[in-house]
Amino acid sequence: MRYFCAGLAFLLAGACATPYQSEGWSGGFSEVPLASDTYQISFNGNGYTARSKAREMAMLRAAELTKQNGFEYFIVLDTQDSVNTSTYTTPGSSQTNTTASATAYGYGNTATAYGQSNSITTYKPPTVEIVSKPQTDLVIRFVPLEFAKQSNALSVQQIYSLYASKYGLK
Repeated sequence: MRYFCAGLAFLLAGACATPYQSEGWSGGFSEVPLASDTYQISFNGNGYTARSKAREMAMLRAAELTKQNGFEYFIVLDTQDSVNTSTYTTPGSSQTNTTASATAYGYGNTATAYGQSNSITTYKPPTVEIVSKPQTDLVIRFVPLEFAKQSNALSVQQIYSLYASKYGLK
């Protein structure tokens, strides 16, 4: 039963990677305006989020902010990927199974009993689990249409076409 519960927890946890959402207890994006056309965007994943997903979510948020501010293009001025690593230890456990058998013989007023028991103990030692939580930070600047080509700007449409449907956005 213990292995079944552990397997079920593992399967459910796999579906728990950080979704595209504002920063919450399981991660998400946040942003800070640095100027009227410049933002710092952070995306923090949880222990089930891939590094690539953290980067893609940060880029998706950059495109979304660009669109919300009336622009179609942006450039990435700075980017930084990092991983916050922590550990936890699961406790060890032991289980003992005992089997016993007995035989009795009787003759007249006398009875004799013979017995045997076997015990097997199984020990599972503590394990150390490593949790890695990816983070991506971007600094972006919105670019007017007339400067988009010369600045090698990224298109909001291009980013949406790459990532929006992948993460269930319209």
